[in-house]
Amino acid sequence: MDNIFCKSKNKEKIIILDLISLNLIQIILTVCIIVLMTSCAPPTETPLWVQSLKTLPKVEGYIRAGVFEINGKLYVQNCDSVGNQMWQRYNEKTQKWRQSRYNTLGCVDGERSTGPNSG
Repeated sequence: MDNIFCKSKNKEKIIILDLISLNLIQIILTVCIIVLMTSCAPPTETPLWVQSLKTLPKVEGYIRAGVFEINGKLYVQNCDSVGNQMWQRYNEKTQKWRQSRYNTLGCVDGERSTGPNSG
């Protein structure tokens, strides 16, 4: 019954060795592909806006309404319960936030709403 597929024991050993070598080739190729893919992956550097939010102080009475990058600078828009709008700007050198603009009812009224750099 064992000799249905192979006529001789030598041929059977050769087939087994061929299968083992094919498995080794597949394993080596898989490892090479994984190494190649991980070496070509983009850097895992955290974006500036994510890093800056770690230092963003909580302003009492305000909620964060958005984080924006405008002309290479980071801004956070905050709104209070009445609808007043406060913008904060991030300084990369000092790694601190400062208030850059305040708009009365800027979060509810589109006419009064302006960006952080508007005059």
